[in-house]
Amino acid sequence: MMEKKKIVFIDSEISPADHKIKDLGAVKENGSVFHSPDIHSFINFIKDGYFLCGHNIVHHDLKYLAGHISADSFEYIDTLYFSPLLFPKKPYHRLVKNDKLQNDELNNPLNDSIKARDLFYEELQAFRTLPNCLKHIFCALLYPFPEFQGFFKYIGYKPYPLTDYHIRNVFSGKICDNADIGSLIKQYPVELAYVLALIYCDDADSITPPWILRNYPNVINVNKILRQISCEKCSYCKEKRDAKKQLNRIFGFPDFRTYDGEPLQQKAAEAALHGESILTIFPTGGGKSVTFQLPAIMEGEAVHGLTVVIVPLQSLMKDQVDNLEEKGITDAVTINGLLSPIERQEAVERVRSGKAALLYISPEQLRSATIENLLLSRNVVRFVIDEAHCFSAWGQDFRVDYLYIGDFIKKLQNSKLLSSPIPVSCFTATAKQKVISDIKDYFKNKIGLDLKVYATAAERSNLRYRVIFAETEDEKYNHLRSLITSHNCPTIVYVSRTRRAQELALRLQRDGISALPFHGKMETMEKVANQESFLKNEVQCIIATSAFGMGVDKKDVRLVVHFDISDSLENYVQESGRAGRDPSIQADCCVLFNNDDLDKHFILLNQTKLSIGDIQQIWKAIKDLTKARSTIQCSALEIARQAGWDDTVNDIETRVRTAISALETAGYVKRGRNVPHVYATGILVKNMSDAAEILEKSSLFEEHDKESAKRIIKSLISARSIAEAGNDDAESRVDYIADNLGLDKRIVIRLVNTMQQIGLLADTKDMSAYIRRSDTENKIQQNLVRFLRLERYIAEKMYKQTGDYDLKSLNEQAANDGITGATVKNIRTIIYYWTIKGYIKKTGRFTQNRVSLCPLCAENDFKRRSENRAEICKFLISELFRLSQETQGRSENIPVTFSLIGLLKAFQKNTTLITMTAPMQLEDIEDALLYLSKIGALVLQGGFLVSYNGMEITRLIPDNKIKYKAEDYRQLNEFYKQKIQQIHIVGEYANLMVKNYKAALQFVSDYFHMEYKHFIAKYFKGEKAAEIERNITSEKYHKLFDTLSEKQLEIIQDDASKYIVVTAGPGSGKTRVLVHKLAALLTLEEVKHEQLLMLTFSRAAATEFKLRLIQLTGNATYFVDIRTFHSYCFDLLGRPGNTQESDTVVHDAAEMIRLGEVEQGRIAKAVIVIDEAQDMNKDDFALIEALIRQNEDMHVIAVGDDDQNIFAFRGSDSAYMKKLITEYGATQYNLLENYRSKRNIIRFSNDFVKKIKYRLKNEENVAVQQDEGIVSLTKYRSHNMETPLVMQLLSHKTIGSIGILTNTNEEAMRIVRLLKKQNRRARLIRSLDGFRLTDLAEIRCFLDEIYKNAVTPLIPDPVWEKAKEMLQNKYAGSACLKQCMFALTQFEKVNSLKKYKTDLYEFFAESKYEDFYENNDALITVSTIHKAKGREYDTVYLLLSDMYIANDEDKRKIYVGLTRAKDQLHIHCNTDLFDDIASDHVKIRIDNTEYGSPNEIDISLTHRDVYLDFFKNKQNAIRNLKSGDELLWRDGYFYSVYDGCELLVGKISAGMKNKLTAFTNKGYYIEQVHVRFCVYWKNKEEENETLIFLPELHLIKKEYASISIQSNK
Repeated sequence: MMEKKKIVFIDSEISPADHKIKDLGAVKENGSVFHSPDIHSFINFIKDGYFLCGHNIVHHDLKYLAGHISADSFEYIDTLYFSPLLFPKKPYHRLVKNDKLQNDELNNPLNDSIKARDLFYEELQAFRTLPNCLKHIFCALLYPFPEFQGFFKYIGYKPYPLTDYHIRNVFSGKICDNADIGSLIKQYPVELAYVLALIYCDDADSITPPWILRNYPNVINVNKILRQISCEKCSYCKEKRDAKKQLNRIFGFPDFRTYDGEPLQQKAAEAALHGESILTIFPTGGGKSVTFQLPAIMEGEAVHGLTVVIVPLQSLMKDQVDNLEEKGITDAVTINGLLSPIERQEAVERVRSGKAALLYISPEQLRSATIENLLLSRNVVRFVIDEAHCFSAWGQDFRVDYLYIGDFIKKLQNSKLLSSPIPVSCFTATAKQKVISDIKDYFKNKIGLDLKVYATAAERSNLRYRVIFAETEDEKYNHLRSLITSHNCPTIVYVSRTRRAQELALRLQRDGISALPFHGKMETMEKVANQESFLKNEVQCIIATSAFGMGVDKKDVRLVVHFDISDSLENYVQESGRAGRDPSIQADCCVLFNNDDLDKHFILLNQTKLSIGDIQQIWKAIKDLTKARSTIQCSALEIARQAGWDDTVNDIETRVRTAISALETAGYVKRGRNVPHVYATGILVKNMSDAAEILEKSSLFEEHDKESAKRIIKSLISARSIAEAGNDDAESRVDYIADNLGLDKRIVIRLVNTMQQIGLLADTKDMSAYIRRSDTENKIQQNLVRFLRLERYIAEKMYKQTGDYDLKSLNEQAANDGITGATVKNIRTIIYYWTIKGYIKKTGRFTQNRVSLCPLCAENDFKRRSENRAEICKFLISELFRLSQETQGRSENIPVTFSLIGLLKAFQKNTTLITMTAPMQLEDIEDALLYLSKIGALVLQGGFLVSYNGMEITRLIPDNKIKYKAEDYRQLNEFYKQKIQQIHIVGEYANLMVKNYKAALQFVSDYFHMEYKHFIAKYFKGEKAAEIERNITSEKYHKLFDTLSEKQLEIIQDDASKYIVVTAGPGSGKTRVLVHKLAALLTLEEVKHEQLLMLTFSRAAATEFKLRLIQLTGNATYFVDIRTFHSYCFDLLGRPGNTQESDTVVHDAAEMIRLGEVEQGRIAKAVIVIDEAQDMNKDDFALIEALIRQNEDMHVIAVGDDDQNIFAFRGSDSAYMKKLITEYGATQYNLLENYRSKRNIIRFSNDFVKKIKYRLKNEENVAVQQDEGIVSLTKYRSHNMETPLVMQLLSHKTIGSIGILTNTNEEAMRIVRLLKKQNRRARLIRSLDGFRLTDLAEIRCFLDEIYKNAVTPLIPDPVWEKAKEMLQNKYAGSACLKQCMFALTQFEKVNSLKKYKTDLYEFFAESKYEDFYENNDALITVSTIHKAKGREYDTVYLLLSDMYIANDEDKRKIYVGLTRAKDQLHIHCNTDLFDDIASDHVKIRIDNTEYGSPNEIDISLTHRDVYLDFFKNKQNAIRNLKSGDELLWRDGYFYSVYDGCELLVGKISAGMKNKLTAFTNKGYYIEQVHVRFCVYWKNKEEENETLIFLPELHLIKKEYASISIQSNK
């Protein structure tokens, strides 16, 4: 009877803004329809109906119709709630998607009413086909509820009393017989009905719809009670919940693995099946995967549950999924960054549809909207966390991103309204007790879970361990080769570096052993191929870094060799445990060890460590980026650059994300989702057919794009109600659309933009640009023009010659060619933009100053794009400035909101822009905006430039003064302390294994089973307790500190003072202190090499420091930046440096830093060390102050001796050292212990130094040597003292080095001549006057050979050796060759790893000729006092002719001369300089002889002394000359003799001719001429260089010559 009553099907459209009725629709059984927003007409249409039916009518439509119709006027039927009940089996019902009706039309209530009608009748038919018993069960459970009652009334069904018997009878064998069904009937009748419907359909792939899980969360608990909780008695539980039976059925294993008879694997699997949260510690190869895979598959079958497996490595995810598929198990999928869009879509769909029971993801994926929506849509039964030690700072691989896991699970539970927490299973192969405690505490505190621990104390009895000491790399290799050949079995060799893996594999191959490398930097395909070759026994050995072996099940590995020992016992046990996975075979695990291996781990730890300073830099960068707004979207690379990090460092983006995770954990920032939203409210068409018609007619879409656009618009239409609700996680998000449709995210963005352009989607102002208030339109336009000119210049260069570029050289060329605004920073910005856009491909390693470029598009196409972009950029600047005028406020940055479509239309309306070479596209606007953003013209946010915005970050603490604190860093700091201790512990194990095998095994057992503090107390007593805290081996520590004095040690151990000034007296070990301080910074104070800058005043000093540091700490210090002030500043300016163009370079660099024109990465330093700080001038100190202002936490260590400031003529002043003390609060240390000189030499110099008026230190220097030397003072009447000085020297029997120091170069040359006359070997330390070292013919020849044969920035070793050989052959007789070869040796020492052409050029351009005199005690060294600074000699002869003290600088110069002496000091003077000094320790002699002027004089000619243009026509002859060659002299002309012929080669200048005439008048004539140097010279007005020579003349008095001739006779 009831079925004859009339039914009307209705739907309403409600405005999301005001919640009022916008439209109404209805249809009757007879087909009559209604479609109007008029409520009165609607009520009139439905008034004769008895039943009102609709989809979600009870809780949606009636809510808004309640004011117009009374609740008892109709009976209500809701198709929504019956759909999953009657169509539980996949593919469910064609008209329903989740809780919505499938729809191709937007906002049409009539259409939805008709669909509700069709759905209702199909539901009616489905219900009638159900067995009567099931009908009665559903009716009895659901009749009382308004969502269901109307349906039952319509079909005339009334409930009968229901007992658990009825349900058990129908579902026998499908549910637990002992489940408390009676309680479920009373408490959860609706939930029970839905669960029973799903069970009855008997389809493992079908799942409960997400909307039911959301509205009826207890569905999960009901399912659990019926099918998940085992009674262990009934037939269902005995079969379906028996772990052992299911293990055999699913995996084919007859039984679980046991450990010493203990069924640990079975216990852990059963605990998971019982819903427990567990922590399992299984050894490598212990079968942990089965422990969670089996329960996951069983829960997938039982309750359609999803197990989420969180794994740190993408490769490991793939391996696990592949291994399951090989066993025929297809229940697992992985979603990770290695998947293509299609693969990702397929994976997402498998999870959503219920086909997947296991989902493998990384912790980072938990921040994905797609993943979150997927997990909300499924019954997540368990989270499995692999490598769970990553939770603990005491674990060997603590990861900050793991700490987000608990927050995510909690958030998911709250979103699902779960009454009980989702259980977790944590797995690790090795964990000490503190790590176990940390993991348990984490989950207890985060989500209230108590983890039950399953661990085995059993050892791998089939593994034999051995440690072999090997002192050298070759010794290691020989042991390795012997082990491999003797075992002749599958072998894994572990190394610590990727480069080592490649080299070792190649070396083994050359020795006939089949081996392949495996490491993280290899291409994925190559890694997979090499792994497969090893697994299939196609190669014997795999040479791998630690990542290899995870998830790889190769049972016949009988040898694992650690060529480099692991960095922790945990990792060592895991890696060695990859041998002997078949318990029936014996396997060997060998370590090739020396203590240097530990130092390598310490160095690597220091370089990869994220220090508190690093995180503070990232926090500062975020504060800088969020000045205008609290939320930003930017990539990790952009944050790194803002922080001043070197963006060429490996894993830079991972380090940034880790720092942000640390800031998020501490509450400073919040990471959000990274993609902007497209909301379905922006759809401007009514239905899919209208959209398709518009798309087909549009010329903006390629044919292949139209289909994708239709799929997108259809997806948006079907998601309309979610979007209208304003849900942030709507299915209309770009990333969600991309994942669901299998499209690349960039394609979705492009198509959505184009659909906005043609009017399918609304043009919302979804972008913001921020313009600095201080900027003007003209200023920005001018900056744009500069960038465009520079870009055109670089492009022309690139298309002329593809390949390697040195950015500094390129920048200098640009500047020389008149390109204003050319800087390395700007060049890098342009290259970065080109790379993003895919215009070029960067090949090779992209370092800060070197890059290899290859264009990817034709030159004409590139030029067209560039010209178009230039026009658009010019317009955009004008348009955005126009829009900015509409913005009120006084903030520093003016926000301008706009859309891409709006800018496109504005551009198209501007008829003045007619220079475009192609039709305007939306992408052109986007490209131009990106370009303006990258060159710093504006800051972009939001919109669809998401392709370049990696993260959304919200700053939570607005106060700029708040810093990231030590307490915030505590957990990370604890982890790094543990890493240090773990390296010491694994070293102790290695040493113990050599001595006592059993003791070593006990050591390992105690490590994992004792409380950590007890373990440390047992094995690290006394001095070892302190050693284990240091990130350096005890051997290296003693090498660093045992030779230092108490004061030196105090300086080196001061890591608290922000600024330190060390005033170091002569011979006090200043260089040693600096070298050891640098070593301490890099090791104990954990400063990374790129964060450390040492500045010196000479290339020789920089080279010496680098060499001594390498000797002390090893190869890691090759990368420490030790530079001269000028070199560093040339680098900041982007120009190759040289000594002759350096007058303003320091000033210019300091000014650039002040103006913010230097990349932050170039100037972001943690520590600056200044050598010879007393020599700083105004510009040098301005540079230091500029760097201090840019680095608020930077430390400065300045070392110098104010008493040795002898360069006041160049502005040097020790007042700047004092300023560091007085104005910056630097801690001052005085180094006064003199290790160089004998006691009486120090007393004498102490007495003299008191004459200096202004000093930073007033204490006397203290002699370390207590024995006396010799101090003599000879006082003359004569003005010429060179001859008696040489006579005294010849009379002395001295041992060791001898230095003769003079006041002038002329005096030095005269002394050298006198010594040579007496057949005493002497060398004169002098500079190259008027030219650079790179102009020297010998050096130029070598450089030309290098540049000719080295086609890349890197100099190959064969090219280097060939160039050296060529130099030695060509200049075999050159007097300069020895110095040149010594210079090359010095360069080799500091560049032994890699030699770059630009480094070589800068080395010579910055060096001085006198830097390359080798120490040779057999030679007497003669130099001026200035050139002797920094040197020392056993015996010093000090010539002070006519020396009067005019000021403190004169006193300091003499003091420098006095303090060069070690054993003997002989002073020759003719003034009263020392009359007031006590003479008790000085031998004083008076010489009243009047000595004449020297009979022989040497004159070295400079460029001014020769006729330069004369050389131009003599090039062929000059090319045959070498330094030291004899020349003939006649009447002002020079002749060379070649093949017996005299060749005219040179001429003196008019000025020099006059000088020589003066000498002739004094009785001198030129006795001998030779070539001093051959150099290249270039007239400023000409392009080509000319090879010239600079001669040296030997003059002799005529009467002296005749006497010499007579004596010879």
